[in-house]
Amino acid sequence: MSRKDPEGQVLYLGSKTGLEAQVIPRHGIPFQAIPAAGLYTDAIWRNLRLPYVMPWAYVLASRAIRRFRPDAVVGTGGYVTVPVILAAARRGLPIVLLEQNLEPGRATRLLARFARAVATAYQESAGYLDGRAVLTGTPVRQDFQVRKHDFPERPRRLLVLGGSQGALRINQAVAEALPQLLARPDVSVTHQTGARHLAMMETARASLPESQRGRYHPFAFTEDLATALRASDLVLARAGASTLSETSAVGVPMILVPGDFAGGHQRLNARPFEKAGAAVVIANQECDGPRLLRELVAILDDPERYHRMVLAMAQQGRPQAADAVADLIRGVAGD
Repeated sequence: MSRKDPEGQVLYLGSKTGLEAQVIPRHGIPFQAIPAAGLYTDAIWRNLRLPYVMPWAYVLASRAIRRFRPDAVVGTGGYVTVPVILAAARRGLPIVLLEQNLEPGRATRLLARFARAVATAYQESAGYLDGRAVLTGTPVRQDFQVRKHDFPERPRRLLVLGGSQGALRINQAVAEALPQLLARPDVSVTHQTGARHLAMMETARASLPESQRGRYHPFAFTEDLATALRASDLVLARAGASTLSETSAVGVPMILVPGDFAGGHQRLNARPFEKAGAAVVIANQECDGPRLLRELVAILDDPERYHRMVLAMAQQGRPQAADAVADLIRGVAGD
């Protein structure tokens, strides 16, 4: 929003225990903590805090909105959004919701009735949102908005994203596949393992022949993922919303291993990329070394297929999603 409206002001309301409490102030954006409590359907006893937390959160959100006097209120999902959007709706303020996943979360579905629009990453999300969906893509930082163009005939540099917490299934499959994969002298692997699994993957590296070790680079985490993406030709990862939006914005084809947690939303996220030919999907329970190696070799040995994947991912990516969302918010605020 600051690029679109340098004089515009933003107040961020979020959970004091969430990542936003550390990240948002670092960017010079005022932050106010709002208490949050989730709604659990599988463990009813965990909802005991809800009747106490939500009213107080609503009061704090109402006070913050009254003092800040916003022209529009944006909800980014999660249960901390609920009291904020309800307080905004009570005051008749224009509301925009952002939804990263193909199947909107419970909070988004609950609050969509109060919104002028719901900015979505997937066309398929419209079926859940009663005509309020606007396809914008998921906003990504500016460093992800620079597309990769120098693709080789065949992928040579594989980037593995195990996530900050590590994806054990993916990491184990990579460890099994490495000796045969790196037997190809033109292939290298850069691997974000997550801190928990770095030692395991360093052990796997040490077991490789000396001629292969220099082409496998495990690390726990990187602050410059955009550069790592542009340096890669193919990405192996889960199908989380942020990973998909950032990788597709840069334009790199993928092999996806959707997590089967949280209601299986990652499996839904992966489907449009698979259908378009931009990604290959391996079911989590089927992801092992031999299966991963087969999928990689099938792409490595088929330049025409790889070229089609590159072209397909270019169609899927939305690097200008942030501008589209900003324009949507400005339009709603001006109604």
